[in-house]
Amino acid sequence: MPNSDREKQCPMSGVERLTVIVGGDVMLPDGLARRASVVIERGKIAAIMGGDQAPSDGAEVIDARGLIVLPGFVDIHCHGGGGESFDTPSPEGMATILATHARGGTTAMVAALAAKPQHERHAALGTLREYASSQEPGYPELLGAYVEGPYFSSVERGAQPETSITAPTRADYEPTLQQFGDFVQVWSLAPELPGAMDFIRALTTRGIVAALGHSDASHEEVLAAIDAGTRLVTHVYCAQSTFHRHVAEKKLGLAEMALLRDELTVEIIADGKHLPPLLLQLVLKNKRPREACVITDAMPAAGLPPGTYRFLGSEIRVTDEVAYRPDGQRYAGSVLTMDKALRNIIHHGGVGLRDAVQMLSETPAALMAVSHRKGGIRAGKDADLVILDGHLRVRDVFCRGHHIPRHRATPGDAEQSGLSLWEDA
Repeated sequence: MPNSDREKQCPMSGVERLTVIVGGDVMLPDGLARRASVVIERGKIAAIMGGDQAPSDGAEVIDARGLIVLPGFVDIHCHGGGGESFDTPSPEGMATILATHARGGTTAMVAALAAKPQHERHAALGTLREYASSQEPGYPELLGAYVEGPYFSSVERGAQPETSITAPTRADYEPTLQQFGDFVQVWSLAPELPGAMDFIRALTTRGIVAALGHSDASHEEVLAAIDAGTRLVTHVYCAQSTFHRHVAEKKLGLAEMALLRDELTVEIIADGKHLPPLLLQLVLKNKRPREACVITDAMPAAGLPPGTYRFLGSEIRVTDEVAYRPDGQRYAGSVLTMDKALRNIIHHGGVGLRDAVQMLSETPAALMAVSHRKGGIRAGKDADLVILDGHLRVRDVFCRGHHIPRHRATPGDAEQSGLSLWEDA
């Protein structure tokens, strides 16, 4: 259903009313505009003005003086949150996931599916697409699906279910592409498997991003995948090959090739665990902001307190920072939200606020081919905005003009010893 039709069905939602965010420091494409105002009308950014004077025409006024206004975050790889999973989607469950991540500043999302047989994949994709086509306003926009596997290396499968791992065949992926090619945004695979190059070319022809992940590939196989059209690396340095020796010969793995080749954009799980600070700094020293997407890769326990939860058929132990597989030796996904990722990538990665925003908003929007309407603050774009305080904690969120007010940081969020990350950035 077109957005305008949905808005007409929700006359009390506020999208018809003029809203002005007044006097904040607004992150524009060319840098931070101090004490500026953003005008929102009918779900779009109508204008950006200098000054902090509130209008007198009855508009809703959001006082952002002393705060910072950023483009909403675009999370292209998220499995769930609030106790719900995209793998077993229901309308209520998807609303819970989206609301959970909206509290962290996410305003657009790609739903990630774990490796599964074709019939289960189709069932999940069908439910997701139906929900997206008639999505209620006031939530982050569901942009499509991110299919992980089942074409992965059994050696680097991570928390993916081993029983589903297989090589790509036309009989398995072609029906999915025919039925859901308009909805699938990303499909991740291991390029070393038989049939992988044909599959990458099939994805590229349809405009679907072919990503390399859960892979034991050699550098030769990565180069072949680049030639076939791949341009994304799934959660860099997680569940993928790295530098090794083969007899006397030194070989690069997928992780090093991701840093070396400019054709490849990398996904970064900025939770301080999947990429500890020094490794995060190494990645950011080699990849420019336009070549890196910050993601959550969040599993269903994101937004829930620490405890034990079930995910992908296993009992998963969850702490404040990360989810662990049953043996406690490996991670099983993150419990990250994008506001925490923003603070971590600045605090641990050593980047400035402008570069961080590019990695959380602009680069993922461009990769998903929605940068004409998302990923930046500019007149005519969707009014996807997040207002933060000086510690980069979420105060307010706007999803396509719908105000989600006064979301505070969750208990236990670190304030970095009282240091203002914003001023330090």
